[in-house]
Amino acid sequence: TLSRPILASVLRPHFLTRRLRRLSQVSHSRAFADVSVRMMSLTRAAPTSLATAVPSLRQKSSRRASPKNAVSRPGAKRGASFVTASAMTPGSTKSTCSVGLGVTTARRGSHLVPTAVAEPPVSSTASSSGDTKSEFDWHNQWYPVAFLADLDDASPLTFTLLGEPLVFWRDPTAKELTYRCTADRCPHRLVPLSEGRVNEKGEIECGYHGWSFDGKDGKCTNIPQLPKPSTALDTALSSPRSCVTPYPTQVAQGMLWVLPINALKSDAAERPALPLIPELDNPDCVVQDIFRDLPMDYATLLENVMDVSHVPFTHHNSVGKRENATPVVLEMEGPLTKNGFVGIWKEGPRNGKYGSQFTEFKAPSLMRHTLKTKEFTTLTVVYAVPTTPGRCRLMARFPFIFGSPIPRTIFKIVPRWWSHLSQNAILEDDQIFLHKQERVIELQSSVHKLSYAQACYMPTKADTYVGAFRKWVADIGGDPAWPKGMVQALPPATTTNSALLDRFHAHTKNCKSCSVAMGNLVKIRKVLRVVSLIALVAAAAAFARSVSPKISMGLAVLAAATALAREVMGGWVQKMKVGPYPPPRRPPSMMESALESARLGGA
Repeated sequence: TLSRPILASVLRPHFLTRRLRRLSQVSHSRAFADVSVRMMSLTRAAPTSLATAVPSLRQKSSRRASPKNAVSRPGAKRGASFVTASAMTPGSTKSTCSVGLGVTTARRGSHLVPTAVAEPPVSSTASSSGDTKSEFDWHNQWYPVAFLADLDDASPLTFTLLGEPLVFWRDPTAKELTYRCTADRCPHRLVPLSEGRVNEKGEIECGYHGWSFDGKDGKCTNIPQLPKPSTALDTALSSPRSCVTPYPTQVAQGMLWVLPINALKSDAAERPALPLIPELDNPDCVVQDIFRDLPMDYATLLENVMDVSHVPFTHHNSVGKRENATPVVLEMEGPLTKNGFVGIWKEGPRNGKYGSQFTEFKAPSLMRHTLKTKEFTTLTVVYAVPTTPGRCRLMARFPFIFGSPIPRTIFKIVPRWWSHLSQNAILEDDQIFLHKQERVIELQSSVHKLSYAQACYMPTKADTYVGAFRKWVADIGGDPAWPKGMVQALPPATTTNSALLDRFHAHTKNCKSCSVAMGNLVKIRKVLRVVSLIALVAAAAAFARSVSPKISMGLAVLAAATALAREVMGGWVQKMKVGPYPPPRRPPSMMESALESARLGGA
């Protein structure tokens, strides 16, 4: 057996030498390919172990291939892998890990790399597909459901919270401002109580068969189909099956709040405190409010409003400018806890013009940015209220505290419905791609089994808050406590922009100021149409009868002015129905411009 290789080396030395060299190159390529694969799996699964794991991999690869070939072979085959990886730790200035043909050194801007690179924002096994469980009590939390300015005391309000339909109504018999809340389901035939009315006793009365319920304890007080008095009526009214579940409510800072726990099983002394904004109690504070039902998950909304670095780009030409964008360095102040986190942007917006900006996430649904200067204090407050999987209600507040009374007066003069037009437009700047983004993330989780940290590449400190929030979701909060058996996957994607930009069903019909303004605008437009036609006919008649040119010209101008005003108001009415597209960050195409003009024209 030894004679054959000896004979081959004697008879064909050049062939054997080339063969051995080729085998050496192949083993070199395989060794580095193996290191590359292991490095990729390590960076996906646990970036924190990268710095300690790479030296052992380097030792294994050196045992497989010659050190000379593994490090300095410029003539390696095309299949050889080149791998460079670095793991930054807090306070480090140079990378400590290199594999392959080069060495990584500290680069410009390395101080902008967040600690999340070394400490992933979520665990490698976390999932966002709806199967995460946690010990966080989603029900023992106060949630805002509506602004008091939008409530109609004459009719019930329905709202879905954590997948459960609820009905709210004002109790006219209470001495103080009091709202009642029960499950929005009549125990008789399971129709929604919100389709009924509030009777003279301050009870909710079912619109199907007239059964009535007391909002304080949920007991049924009247069944018209049974005679009074009778044993049958007493038996039915005393049965637990005739009751509805009551829920505690509060009114504070201009909002209606609900605690989604059975009021009969909840001790008032042990209930949590309301997540209020202390600045709103300042007498010099003026605030603009808006709500909107959004086609996205509550977590997608919170992640978006925490992200301050998207403003110059997403909201270009609305509330931001691309040319004002700068590197954003966000830092945590203290640890991430069950109750949330606090962070700081030391430089702050506008290149530090207004000082540092502070951010607080108060679990599970409150996020606030605070910016204080000598002249004013401004806040961005967002409550992301989970309604059903893939949908939430945004309750946004924009408090301003001015030292001068002039800005406060200007803010108070602006009609609420007018401010809602611009605020809705800002919300729509990113509404379409957020709706699509969360479905891509769900696909990465359910199909590719990737956590959020594995699916998204976030190498800058601008994503510090997003990473911390996603870590809270993965390790602490989990998914909202949806009813048992409810499908937790996202609903099918909305395919048309007009449906995603719908304002009428998402806001206008439930906003008192906008719905009233819309009705008034429609009435005014009808009057203007009549005035315009009369003025036009009168101008033509005056011209035909050779009346003074000033009169005929004045009538013609009146007709044109009323027609123009009618068209402008028509544009406002259309904007209360559907938002414009495309957003201001990019110019519209010729077709988009034509379609938008046709839409505003009432086509």
